[in-house]
Amino acid sequence: MFEDWSCQLSTIDIASADERALRRLLAGLARHRGAVDAFEARVAGLLGEASMVRGASRCTQREADRAVARGNLIEALPAAGEALAAGEISGAHLDTLARAAERTTIDSVAESQLLQIARCKPADAMNRQVSEFVRANAHDGDLAARLARQRRNRRGCLIAGEMGVLHVEWDDTTFADVRCRINDEADRLFHQDGGRDSRDNMHTPEQRRADAVAALILGASSGPARPPAVRNQMVIVAHADGSAHIAGVGPLPRHEVERLACVSDLFGLVFSADGQPLWLGDRVRLATDIDNLALVCKHDHHLIHDKGWRVVRDASGAWTLAPP
Repeated sequence: MFEDWSCQLSTIDIASADERALRRLLAGLARHRGAVDAFEARVAGLLGEASMVRGASRCTQREADRAVARGNLIEALPAAGEALAAGEISGAHLDTLARAAERTTIDSVAESQLLQIARCKPADAMNRQVSEFVRANAHDGDLAARLARQRRNRRGCLIAGEMGVLHVEWDDTTFADVRCRINDEADRLFHQDGGRDSRDNMHTPEQRRADAVAALILGASSGPARPPAVRNQMVIVAHADGSAHIAGVGPLPRHEVERLACVSDLFGLVFSADGQPLWLGDRVRLATDIDNLALVCKHDHHLIHDKGWRVVRDASGAWTLAPP
């Protein structure tokens, strides 16, 4: 069967085709690719093990993991598999739906309008809708479990080939922090090149980003020292209902927000319902009532923010820690 497809494709004369015919061919290929992707996902889902998928197809580990994730989603959400097989959505759309389901539940994805949106928009144009959906449907316990799972599954590898490749996968918080540091260093290199006033594009953004990673790892920044007061910023948006998310990354569990608050400079910023800034706070916070303060060590901080222990005052007025 697969050999017949290959033979038929080899007989198509694309060299003499006009633009309209080429566009028609691409549209047809997209539909057939959807059918192939849906079939591959079902097969991978039945195998269930990414290592088996990788061995059979000789793909990368990342591609094998994605194929199994697609198969699991199709099994739980048949409508998405049918849309993919019909060429109404692409494999990238399916990956987007899978990420939304991972951060919430498959039932909430099934009951949402995300599949309808996927039929109308490219996968990379759905970010805003997916972010809004996740924020509205993610539960703190699910987010905490996901963050813990990400940290367990963190991994990095060095691949030697025509060019050396560094591939690292982090949890959301670590990724956001690393991204900020890389962007900060890349911005410094951009200004070192002359910034927007430079007539010569000395380096592409991709080259500057690669140079930034190397400089941060090797400690080989060649530019002038940055003033100590300048620090990279990770923007965390907190809402009145207690939820919070890292801009451009995704929602965070409550305990992670509390941990970050202990090691970060906080700038309170209040917006109106239509997004207008109403109030901007200060970075420095001063204690106003010493009787309501308790000094805790690093170990106790861990118990409070990660284990659910509470700081309580006994009858004598002394502070103690109470288990959850």
